[in-house]
Amino acid sequence: MRPRDARVAGGNHRLGVAAFSVAMFGVIVEYVVSGNSLSDLGIDYSSPGGNPVVKLHPGTYVIMLATFMALLLVRPAGSGVIRLFRQKPALASYITLILFCAFYSIVNVGISGAAVYVESYLSAGLLAVALEGGTDRQKRTLAWWIIGLTVLSVFISVWESMTQTHLIPMNYGDLPEKALQQDVDDFRGAGLFTHPLTAALADSMAIFLLLRMRMNGLLKAALFTILVVGLLSFGGRAAMGTTLILLVAAAFVVLIRGIVRRDLSLSFVGTLAAAMLILPPLIILLVTSTDIGERIITHLYADESVKARDLQWLVLNHLNLNDVLFGVPLARLDVLKYQIGLGGETTDIENFWLLMFLNLGIIGFLVFLVALGLFIAHLGRTVRHPLAWMMIFASILIDSTSNSLGRKSSDLVFMTACLIAMTGYAQTAPVLSLRQRSTVGLQRTTRRLGLSPSPVNIAGLKS
Repeated sequence: MRPRDARVAGGNHRLGVAAFSVAMFGVIVEYVVSGNSLSDLGIDYSSPGGNPVVKLHPGTYVIMLATFMALLLVRPAGSGVIRLFRQKPALASYITLILFCAFYSIVNVGISGAAVYVESYLSAGLLAVALEGGTDRQKRTLAWWIIGLTVLSVFISVWESMTQTHLIPMNYGDLPEKALQQDVDDFRGAGLFTHPLTAALADSMAIFLLLRMRMNGLLKAALFTILVVGLLSFGGRAAMGTTLILLVAAAFVVLIRGIVRRDLSLSFVGTLAAAMLILPPLIILLVTSTDIGERIITHLYADESVKARDLQWLVLNHLNLNDVLFGVPLARLDVLKYQIGLGGETTDIENFWLLMFLNLGIIGFLVFLVALGLFIAHLGRTVRHPLAWMMIFASILIDSTSNSLGRKSSDLVFMTACLIAMTGYAQTAPVLSLRQRSTVGLQRTTRRLGLSPSPVNIAGLKS
């Protein structure tokens, strides 16, 4: 390599490391600064209308800066964008198609709601661009930041459940917390996040990330227990049910596979036994003696929120041909929601797939499905670990029970950050037992000495 090329390569590497640091700061801002915090600071972030500059989260601007560094400041000029399309076509296509969906929505139903595509979808793709150029050490640092902030949020939520008070007052559009306050039985802590359901989803992602990380076994067990308590405290039934079912199923598969292959790890058996002995009594103790998890226990039935989720599909009966093909304008959508009984200020369509269909119409929605599929495939292939696919499946399933990805949300940003952080823990080669090492060593020795048995002919047949 020529000296000039070496200097350019070294400069690009340092720029990639710097872009990762900026993007990691953006992720931290996304975790720490919620939409409620911005509203309390007087920033009109959640309400419709107003200055478009403040409609994007500060973390989104930081992520955009990191992506600008990773793509447009590298040498030679323009090589970052070209490399993105050549080496990561799925990610590049996702970003392009999401931009198309945003402009398509603006043309057909108006500019209101266009920030959803930037905040909920485009920012996640840009974050993947900025983070994938980091070192393994940087990615492990990001993993620890995510776990630390999620654990902090769990502690805040537990305190909120005990005091029946939100540390950061919750807001829904122009409505203050007093207008949203429900009775004590329905109280849910939100921690650092905008909504308890967002907190529960972030907690679920952190659990899968924690299982991928390498650390002291006792520390991992303690952190895992705290995160499970967080699922109870945040009160997300879908998040808790999906996460625990996937973990139990995965543990069962590993157990059966280990028994069949006769290579079951003693540490895995010990961890599984400890979880079965400690977690159920702990959960029962917390539920029966504290307010933590009370909403989940008292709402183990088809309550009003479940009925509203069934009611929302009636909106499809009121669509005309133009709505189906090109989407529903916001003003007309409010009328349709009122017609089906969802006209309250705190009621909404609670399925992001339905919201995206209503916003884009069938033509744009098909493009959106292709884009999201490409992004999921890119992230899964990048991490290449079963826990990554479990996290992706759990996240999409949990998000499908709410409208988070149909509104401005950081859910995909959190998922992208957790998945990229997983790549900091490289796959390890399987450890051979003493007997296996002896057999392999004997085979190598016989090959070197030329003592390997040669093919022989028996009854005219070569073996």
